[in-house]
Amino acid sequence: MTDAVVRFAPSPTGYLHLGSARTGLYNYIYARQHGGTLILRIEDTDPSRSTDEAIAQILSSLKEMGIDWDEGPGVPGPHGPYRQTERADIYREYVDRLLASGHLYPCFCTAEELEAERQAAQAEKRNWVYSGKCRRLGADEVERRRAAGEPRTLRFKVPPGKTVFDDMIREPVEVDNDLIGDFIVQRSDGTIVYNLAVVVDDVTMDVTHVIRGDDHISNTPKQILIYEALGAPVPKFLHMPLLFGTDRKKLSKRHGATKLEQLTAQGLLVEVVRSYLCFLSTEFDESMITWTLEDLTRDFDVERLSPSPSIFDPDKLRWMNGRFIRQMGDEKLGERLVAYLTRVGFYGDPAAVEKAAAEGPQALAAAVESAETAHQPATAPTAEQAKLTKVVAPLVREKVDVLADFIPMAGFFFRPLAFTDEARQRLAGTDGAAATLARAAAGLRAVEPWSVESIEALVRGLPARLELKPKAVFAALRLGMSGQSVTPGLFESLWALGRDEAAARLEQAATLAG
Repeated sequence: MTDAVVRFAPSPTGYLHLGSARTGLYNYIYARQHGGTLILRIEDTDPSRSTDEAIAQILSSLKEMGIDWDEGPGVPGPHGPYRQTERADIYREYVDRLLASGHLYPCFCTAEELEAERQAAQAEKRNWVYSGKCRRLGADEVERRRAAGEPRTLRFKVPPGKTVFDDMIREPVEVDNDLIGDFIVQRSDGTIVYNLAVVVDDVTMDVTHVIRGDDHISNTPKQILIYEALGAPVPKFLHMPLLFGTDRKKLSKRHGATKLEQLTAQGLLVEVVRSYLCFLSTEFDESMITWTLEDLTRDFDVERLSPSPSIFDPDKLRWMNGRFIRQMGDEKLGERLVAYLTRVGFYGDPAAVEKAAAEGPQALAAAVESAETAHQPATAPTAEQAKLTKVVAPLVREKVDVLADFIPMAGFFFRPLAFTDEARQRLAGTDGAAATLARAAAGLRAVEPWSVESIEALVRGLPARLELKPKAVFAALRLGMSGQSVTPGLFESLWALGRDEAAARLEQAATLAG
């Protein structure tokens, strides 16, 4: 198939939710696979909740995921404008057409009258649909009430029978039209309701395929009736499963991060998040972890999605991220760490960021989000800091699952040696710590050449010379160089610190251990 036209139509009433980001991703993949067009449309018909800041965030998130669009904000084309608030004239034209064809009628029912109908239905234990009493008003009565200035909405005349539609990943859906009831398409203030606006947008934008969440299934029969009333072709529909947390409830803030920026602030890689969102409702094997966007557009089949709910598991995402990191080259990992550490403000104040990271990636992400919201500029690394990051990066590859793990693991490289009370006590309780540290410092100042191999030979010879167990020697050196008991490889870390810095740290620690 060629010439497929799809659209991604987020509502800018808040940040781009991961579920919406996945919808945008699926539309992008489908368009690219079928030589088609992706239109980005902003559904901002709720002015009380829509903001320009939310639109900017949506565009930024899509670009970070690598999703570009063929038409939409910033990319003009033949189907604009792309914000619903700028399309009022188009909607009025189609309302007039539907009025002229007899598919709409004015409804003068007040909120109180409609509430009375709802309560009566509730008392009779039946689902409420509008009674349609204004549909039966005569032309004279309608004109009289209109001339009197009575508020009125416009309702769509739902025909008798059933509405049936096929879904690209589901069984056919059939709805009795009596259960739909005549629905409002224009409010009393003249604004257009979603179901009409979205159909007019899709018709005028020549949309051929609608890929969206299955929470829209209930809207689809109403929209099909409008397509048919306009004599417009009905697009094909694919209602993808929604995202749920591990408790099988709709993914929300109570589950943790629900937007891309929060996940990347925790140190998750955007390409891993992107692949994870794709594979939530389809077969997956580990070879797919490192798939690029090009791989997805070539090999991922949106039409093979399972209709079952998609379970978003942060632990599995973290596992995937760790596997991806372990397959990265040294240079690429170093570059990603430099960019990440810059974003979280590490280079400006390593100790402060290390303290925040000690509370966990989510706490660190919250601090980053607060700083970014306040537009606090990030501190770029010095040449020395950037170089050290790239030197240390390969040392932590096997020990980190997200980039944030680098900070508590290797933050000591970037700040003066410091000890917590617990670390000080551990050092003091380590057998022969003072002697180990002093002997090792002297050896490091003299060892030649300065290499990991020479340092390892020096350190491995210390237990016999000091008549200590290797475990005690290694523990003392690890604590002495870093102030913490968990570090990257001991020999590699001493080498990365450099001769003078490594020896000075061990000498400083020896005075504490003595």
